[in-house]
Amino acid sequence: MAQGRRPDVDGLAALAAWSGLTTDEYVRSELKRPEAEPLAKISTYLRSDRNLIPEAATALDQLIKATYERLRTKA
Repeated sequence: MAQGRRPDVDGLAALAAWSGLTTDEYVRSELKRPEAEPLAKISTYLRSDRNLIPEAATALDQLIKATYERLRTKA
């Protein structure tokens, strides 16, 4: 680890047992995926909905995005 390498599973387990820390505490936070934006999630759900034809999913997506922009609080 001092040389910039990551430990293997057995090494990480040994480190956790020795230190009393959890393995999550050894994982750097910048490696974790950021959560997707709400509009991106909605778009993904609409496009994957088998009950909607692509044109309907696009129409709903545009409607929701326009409404969201109109109603969101600006920071």
